[in-house]
Amino acid sequence: MIVESAGLVILYDNKILLEHPKGQKWFSTYSIPKGHVEEGEDHLHAALRETEEELGLKFTPDQINTNGKGYINYTDNKGVIYKRVYFYILELNSPIQIDQTKLQKDEIDYAGFLSKNEAEKRIFKRFKPLLVYLK
Repeated sequence: MIVESAGLVILYDNKILLEHPKGQKWFSTYSIPKGHVEEGEDHLHAALRETEEELGLKFTPDQINTNGKGYINYTDNKGVIYKRVYFYILELNSPIQIDQTKLQKDEIDYAGFLSKNEAEKRIFKRFKPLLVYLK
């Protein structure tokens, strides 16, 4: 069985919003806001819910470009897929502030917008394909 997760690729001013998982090293561990799809929940609503839970940021389905979606597979050393993270693109037209006090502190200890150059150093290797959305 493949575990399903969903998240948002949030872009602004040619930067991507990434979060750092608590207790992990500061390079090659960052990710998009994402999490488990609950029973009866579709991928888009799971992505929106997880973003609000983890970062305190609330978005609505009409803000999402549902044409800009995809997924990333997690595979074991035999190439068998064991997890799939569905993602949706959210391109912001104006800046937003990330209130570090609203982060889900048991999971996330930092979130912010990173340039492509900085994101390449910090993003978890499975999520590097998402950097194609940056120039």
